[in-house]
Amino acid sequence: MLDGSRYHGRLLDLDMHIQPSPDTYEIAAGEVGVQFAEMLRQMKEQAPPEQQKRVASLIDVETEEYTDDTVWRLKGAVAPGAFTPDGRLKCMDRMGVARGLILADPGIMATTFADTALGVATMRHWNRFVLQYIKTDPNRLRAAALLNLHDIDVAADEAEAMVKAGCRAFVIPSSAPPAKLSPAHAKMDRLWRILEESGSSAVLHAGGEYGFLASYDWANGVEHLNFRPTDIASECEQINIFAFSALQYAPQNLLTTLVLGGVFERFPALRFGVLELGSGWLGPLAERLDHIADIYHRRMSGVLSLKPSEYLRRNVRLTPYRFERVADYIDRYGFAECYCYSSDFPHPEGGTEPLAEFSRHIGRLGDGFAEQFFVTNGEWLLPAYQ
Repeated sequence: MLDGSRYHGRLLDLDMHIQPSPDTYEIAAGEVGVQFAEMLRQMKEQAPPEQQKRVASLIDVETEEYTDDTVWRLKGAVAPGAFTPDGRLKCMDRMGVARGLILADPGIMATTFADTALGVATMRHWNRFVLQYIKTDPNRLRAAALLNLHDIDVAADEAEAMVKAGCRAFVIPSSAPPAKLSPAHAKMDRLWRILEESGSSAVLHAGGEYGFLASYDWANGVEHLNFRPTDIASECEQINIFAFSALQYAPQNLLTTLVLGGVFERFPALRFGVLELGSGWLGPLAERLDHIADIYHRRMSGVLSLKPSEYLRRNVRLTPYRFERVADYIDRYGFAECYCYSSDFPHPEGGTEPLAEFSRHIGRLGDGFAEQFFVTNGEWLLPAYQ
């Protein structure tokens, strides 16, 4: 039976998070962090008595105890290394992670991606926080900046400044076209060029897709689809069943425009990641885009030199959920080079034994694929610094 722990010390984790507590949210997110901190404090005060202990265990102070039990089982802001870079390195040592792609929590992302002055201000505050965070160990701590794309020039200027300061990963939204233009529009090429030439990664993550659907009323009136979870103690995705089932549409839409729009043709070394947005859709999307390129082959002549599926295979990496049957996806469609390990640390939905769970789902593909999944595939988004 495959044992993912054999990759201890070499693991590349493509989805980790910085998780502020109420006392540290302002440090990470500025003005909106004050609001989030107050929301968490109120949630703790208003939780039913039977949940208060559990809520407190998620939002209180980061522990300084680094054991297998605390690292894998404590979640939220109390987890070891939840917020501090020194603590995160100790935690990664215990987890066997060589390098981690470390992101904001979805609340900070959602605020940053809004078409508001607060969105731009939150972007800049978070990004300056990131620069301080990665100074501790730039090779291992790959904390990602955020880009608000409602003004492409502002986003490109921000990316350029962050690259010069040492950042090499950027989370972008999939919820709306940048500045009401296609992501494949020539005006976006400056941003794509900055990322490609610096070896930086563009990343989509859960939380950046909200607003893609014109309406979220499709589940209204059906209680089991449309519950609105407020229980911070949840051990699974804290969104309703309909939203969890539909969040995959936004990344597919964005990738469709990038591929058919020729972005990966013009920028063949552009590194692109899709994180915590599922993975079972990759094969069917590739199959459909290949078909569309055949149907419109005259119009696509001179735009694409490869099949759409070949751009996805070359340029895109994604992280499956720990409960996805990855081996079945690869049996059906291939793309073994695209799937990568992630723990979602320290979020509860990442589970307490992601290595074992992923090992069960990919075990029958053998050690060769396990090496790809846990280590080498992720090097596209997290290349070692020379």
